[in-house]
Amino acid sequence: MDTKALKKQMGAAIAMVLVAAVALGSATFAWFVTNNTVKATTSSISAQSNAAYMTIAKGATGASTADVSSVENNIGDKALFPATFGEQLDKGGVAHVGEFWTGNGTTTTDGTLIDALNKVGTNGTPTEAVDENYAVCVPFNVSTKGQKMNGLKVAGVSNGKFDAVNEANNSSALNKALRVLIVDGADSTKWVVYGQEANSTTYEVKLSSGADKAVPDFGEVLPGKDHVVNVYLYYEGSDAAVYTNNLGKLTSTNQVTVQFTATPNGN
Repeated sequence: MDTKALKKQMGAAIAMVLVAAVALGSATFAWFVTNNTVKATTSSISAQSNAAYMTIAKGATGASTADVSSVENNIGDKALFPATFGEQLDKGGVAHVGEFWTGNGTTTTDGTLIDALNKVGTNGTPTEAVDENYAVCVPFNVSTKGQKMNGLKVAGVSNGKFDAVNEANNSSALNKALRVLIVDGADSTKWVVYGQEANSTTYEVKLSSGADKAVPDFGEVLPGKDHVVNVYLYYEGSDAAVYTNNLGKLTSTNQVTVQFTATPNGN
């Protein structure tokens, strides 16, 4: 592999996100696979990799001192009330993008919004949505060893396990309502929401804090520093499969993978 090709290599972290459990891992690329040491009579010199190696930890801290490339966080089953982060238009056509709101369906078998939406909590924040059982949150943090990295972003969301049970859930009508909201822990105004496409199990951007659904840049990943990324899971209330008689199935969802990328800058 030539130098030009090597310079194009990027570090990446992968988060495995479930309603019942969450796992996070990373893939790295290095010029030096291992550190080598040479010694002289008056001093010793160690070779240091200049590749960006991303480390992962569950929770808000720990990645900066971790050497592991994957972690798992089992949060167990969680029953959630349906909500919207801006996909459902309120009466009068208002879209409350970036805030959690909830509403009432028409009948027990018809989830069509019957009256005005109501804000979740005081400000409709993800934290309030978690407190009032509209969402679950699994925080992760990433760090790097070697180089500073720029442009931490969500590269995409995809289905995780592909066994028979999860594959059935992947393609279920109800699973179309599952949403994955990823929020930058350093700046909560930067976020993106993913959900399945209407006619496939492929995930697409549904909403974003960026213009035209652009995936936001979460900024730098620094050696010795922990960069928090909060992953929220919720059910989009405007989805056709979300209605009262279906609520018993709202804890049966599939595993999904959230992939983060960042670019080494050599500093």
